[in-house]
Amino acid sequence: MKLFRAFFLVLAPLFLAACGSISPVPSGTSGIVIGPNEIRECGQGKVQFPAGVYTAEVVSEKGTYYLAPELIRTKGVLMGRAERGGIFVSNAPGNPQAAWFGELSDTVEEKPSTLFAAVGIKAPKLWPYTPRIPFQTKK
Repeated sequence: MKLFRAFFLVLAPLFLAACGSISPVPSGTSGIVIGPNEIRECGQGKVQFPAGVYTAEVVSEKGTYYLAPELIRTKGVLMGRAERGGIFVSNAPGNPQAAWFGELSDTVEEKPSTLFAAVGIKAPKLWPYTPRIPFQTKK
C-alpha cells in the first residue's frame, strides 16, 4: 500500500502537468481561408488540404484547430485516405502548423475538458509540416 501511495504521489503531478485544457470556440472566432489546394509532406506521407474556408473548431492553450471545408486527403505511408481533419495553428513563436485528423467534438462537450481525457482512439493526431500554409483570416 505504501508503494502505491508513493507511486501515486510521484506520478500524479506529471499527469496533471501533461493535461492541457481545450474548450469550444468562443463566438466570433475568425476562420481562415486557404487559396488553392495545398500539399504538404507530413512525416513520410503527404496531405492535401482543400481550398476554402476552415472554421475554428476547438481552442486550446497551445493553439487553434481549424476544420477543413471537406475531407483532407492523405497519400503515401498515410495510406491514401480521405479523412475529417484540418489545420492546427500553434500559439508558439512563429505559429507553426500541423495537420490533424479525428473528431474533436468527442473531446469537447458543453464544458472545457482536458487533452489527457482525450487520449482515446478519437483523439486528434498532429502531423507537423513546413512550410506554413498561407491563409487569410475570415470573420
